[in-house]
Amino acid sequence: MNTSPERVEAVFAADEVLALARRLVAIPSCAADHGWEAGVAAALETLLAAEGLSVCRQPVAEGRENLLAVIPGLRDGPPLLVLNGHMDTVPPSASMPRPPFAAEVADGRLWGRGAADMKGGLAAMAMAAIALRRAGPRPPRPVMLAAVAAEESGNLGTDVLARDLVAAGRLASFAVVGEPTGLEIITAHKGVDRYRITVFGRAAHASTPERGLNAITQAARLIVALDAELAAEAGRFSHPVLGRPSFNIGTIQGGVSRNTVPDRCTFQIEKRYLPGDTPAQIRAHLERVVARVLGEGQAEVAHEVGFDHIVHPPLDIAVDHPLVRALAAAVAEVRGHPPACTGWPAFTDGAILQSHGIPAVVCGPGALGAAHADDESVPLDELYAAARIYIRVALRLYEVET
Repeated sequence: MNTSPERVEAVFAADEVLALARRLVAIPSCAADHGWEAGVAAALETLLAAEGLSVCRQPVAEGRENLLAVIPGLRDGPPLLVLNGHMDTVPPSASMPRPPFAAEVADGRLWGRGAADMKGGLAAMAMAAIALRRAGPRPPRPVMLAAVAAEESGNLGTDVLARDLVAAGRLASFAVVGEPTGLEIITAHKGVDRYRITVFGRAAHASTPERGLNAITQAARLIVALDAELAAEAGRFSHPVLGRPSFNIGTIQGGVSRNTVPDRCTFQIEKRYLPGDTPAQIRAHLERVVARVLGEGQAEVAHEVGFDHIVHPPLDIAVDHPLVRALAAAVAEVRGHPPACTGWPAFTDGAILQSHGIPAVVCGPGALGAAHADDESVPLDELYAAARIYIRVALRLYEVET
């Protein structure tokens, strides 16, 4: 197969990428009263089906679906490449200086909620798939665009996608996730594990506190011990790209009134962990500290909802992996200089895909600092460049396959 990138790029224009990105940003996809991702999925489904891609819905949760679009391959079989982008966004804040869904274009940027995270990247991926379908020829094996739901609320959409591919025996060979990296390549990021620790006390009247056991003060002892223990542990481990692990105790609740000795106190703790660590090891460590400080049975360590069902591991792919090499070459061709292959502070669906056996990297238009921000935006030139990069990495992988 010898299809030039220039031939494929000739069948679409930068204006098409921008028009699609504006359309997606203008559709709220941040809450149940907006139908979650339904409006975005419908817009993409109409466009992609009209362009000749095979389109289907994949149930994720009540009222939420992934949209999968496929360019058929010369041979059937597992997808050669999955272009993965999420349709949901976080809600807009009241402090956004521009209307969040107006999709304004100004100062060389597209503004609005989701412009960077990641409807800009999703539009670039969709247009790349459309251009590949328009230009032909067919890829050696199917290429899939996966517009996924529920990324911002636990990565459920991509987990369902990956599990279904595994169950069907159609594990994809490669995946690119279009989160906003400034078109640099993210080969590693930390995993996330979250727990709710409930400390048990014994209620009593505040005038006779000796008859009770104050769960808040017990929790305070435990928090101080965890802070020291986890800080010391973080100092013992390091990753060449990601640095040290980190943790955060983010919330605490306890007590029912000022004149009652509290019988419960609950706090939430999160760890951002490195390759080589696991949720089982993290939980065992927390339970050891609890037992040492408070004694057996004085507290319960439980995963946050969803974290027992979906593991959020680190992403770690070798810089000499064929996918990384193909993507780096594509970026260099489009941008005129080689990209950085680096780590990232945030979690992505790339790690979910990798945990199911699909090699994945992260590369997309926009900056992480713009994600979830009041002034969220994406540079227009990066939108078009991203579409060209996705086309070129697909064509390079076509050659790897043949």
